[in-house]
Amino acid sequence: MKKNNRPFYCYLDDFDELTIIVPIKNYHDINKYFLVGNDEIIKLNISQKINLGAEIKLVCFFDAYIDLGKTYFVENQNNEMSELYTGKIVRTELFDNVYQYKKNDLGFTYTKTSTKFKIWTPVAKYVKIELGSSKGDSIIADLTYKNSGVWRIELEGDYEGYKYRFIVFVNGKESVVQDPYAITSNANGEYAFVVDKSKFYQMEYNSDFSGSLNDAILYEMNVRDFTIDPLMNFKNKGKFLGITEEGILTENGLSAGIDYLKELGVTHVQLMPIFDFEGVDENNVDLKYNWGYNPVQFFVPEGWYSTNPNDPYARINELKIMIDKLHENNISVVMDVVFNHVNDANKFPYERLVPGYSFHVDKQGILTNISGCDNDIASHRKMMRKLIIDNVLYWAKEYKIDGFRFDLMGLIDYETINEVRQELHDLSNHIIMYGEGWNMYSSNLTDRMAHMANKKVIHTVGFFNDKFRESIKGATFKDDLSGYTMGNTDEIEIVKQMLLGGANNRYMFKYTTQSINYVECHDNLTYFDKALYITDDINLIEKQQLLGIAMVLLSQGVPFIHSGQEFLRTKQKDHNSYRSSDEINLIDWNRRDQFSKTVDLVKELIKLRKNYKCFKLKSTSEINQAVELIELKSKSIMMHFNQKCNLLIVFKPNIQEETIVIPEGYGIMLATTENYEVEEESSYLLKDIGAYIFRKE
Repeated sequence: MKKNNRPFYCYLDDFDELTIIVPIKNYHDINKYFLVGNDEIIKLNISQKINLGAEIKLVCFFDAYIDLGKTYFVENQNNEMSELYTGKIVRTELFDNVYQYKKNDLGFTYTKTSTKFKIWTPVAKYVKIELGSSKGDSIIADLTYKNSGVWRIELEGDYEGYKYRFIVFVNGKESVVQDPYAITSNANGEYAFVVDKSKFYQMEYNSDFSGSLNDAILYEMNVRDFTIDPLMNFKNKGKFLGITEEGILTENGLSAGIDYLKELGVTHVQLMPIFDFEGVDENNVDLKYNWGYNPVQFFVPEGWYSTNPNDPYARINELKIMIDKLHENNISVVMDVVFNHVNDANKFPYERLVPGYSFHVDKQGILTNISGCDNDIASHRKMMRKLIIDNVLYWAKEYKIDGFRFDLMGLIDYETINEVRQELHDLSNHIIMYGEGWNMYSSNLTDRMAHMANKKVIHTVGFFNDKFRESIKGATFKDDLSGYTMGNTDEIEIVKQMLLGGANNRYMFKYTTQSINYVECHDNLTYFDKALYITDDINLIEKQQLLGIAMVLLSQGVPFIHSGQEFLRTKQKDHNSYRSSDEINLIDWNRRDQFSKTVDLVKELIKLRKNYKCFKLKSTSEINQAVELIELKSKSIMMHFNQKCNLLIVFKPNIQEETIVIPEGYGIMLATTENYEVEEESSYLLKDIGAYIFRKE
């Protein structure tokens, strides 16, 4: 029956409640309604009548068991009928409990003699699978419903290399659905594939990282940006394999690519999204650009970064090779994951499999848009939580991922985040976890979300410390407003708190591992571009930016560096380059030559952090005993450690000359500027912007 010919519409809202929507022209008070199906005729009792203007809404109750796998109709005394669709029932707690599936075998399970497929959809009336071989053979077969909402089929024979997708009938229509647990696909995700895991590249190396989160030095990078520079001789530009290429040199003969990462000394690279995303054409890789924060297939590596996106093994093996090469070079890998929204809610497999289940809706049943992406994943629902946890564990086990950065983590419930954290702990104590903990909800949902205000219940997870960024660099959304490193000392009290891991303010963290310290990331203006709104003096900006990096690396908490930040990366003042050109987003390796002295100083600062435990104190009580901060007349800040470290650091944000007297026995160890003089023992004249590090001999 065509939708526009239906006399009314009806939706199952609970196990004993349904709603009938009757166009006003078809409504009569004398009408009676019955639920018909599964060999039963059930009287409906109308409890509410609501006038919606053009329609009348009837809320009805009934006393019967509903089998969601069966087709039901609502019929009136005139024999007019309409198929019953599933409505709000999918968002009830009872639905979540009844149809929770706990086993870890969704998707396909392959052997050479048979392949088993399982997919979750408690409300489908039928499910079929469509398979095709490379020879053109095709199969359509019916799945059987078992329990807990799961349909299954086991096909005898060897189906390795077969493409597949599902056909489901839900809410009166048939649709094609991709497997939400697919692990590889052809270009642009038209089909998933059955693959033999024994043919995957066998990874040889593991991460050598054996610390906790505050032992990490994080380096955010984009797979394409890192090697796409047209002036560099990477063979696999913009690809996973490009990052594995050794011996790549800049024009001046300096290291680039993976050799540069190793030389720089960071412990972890944080890769911007590497699972399958929308916004690019995998068959025409130079047509469009996208960062990848619009996920499509959570378990599938992105084909844009593969040398052959139509080969289901290539994207898997090339990613594994890249990670293995990074591990071989003692560089751990963090994966940027996006579980707060999907690219298109209507195309998301679970929305087609179980309409209305996967996303938050408002009181009118309309999708919320807190993420700004037209949908917000309801992570607290059990099968969405399972999808997230299964996904993280899959990447950790199959690809040896060493950490996870959660995009807009404040839109994910903290029970899910805690369960992910616990599962990862069971795998390894050294897998790290952190995310964007912005408090974005204004409703009662805020109480259950994984944002900074709820840090006490997720204390083993890190949060990006935007207060650190704002006070030290300057306001993100006010281009010409400078922060401490650009000479604005108005918020010096906050800056001092940030140096101690964010203590004694509303962002206070009990543990330093909760504070991810940064002044630049992929979002918003780079430090260099923001500074250009304030001054055109490149030499001055270089000193200021180096001071900012020094404060990131020498503060309590977890240091985070945006790739290229250490050689003054520019995006030509592009505030949001998520779909801008390669020209805007690429790593310009010429700047590595241009600002090589700054790079060398950053290397030294990284070594310093690695070699001194006093930069990795764990709690505010420990910090209070070990660190003293002194504000100097010029608004420079002196940070003095106790005998455990025997270091003294001065952060100087201006060019005002200043004589400092330091404790006896301390001498200059490292300075980010050469513009200072030793006036006499224990007395120094500091003339320039920079970080000055003294050590007791």
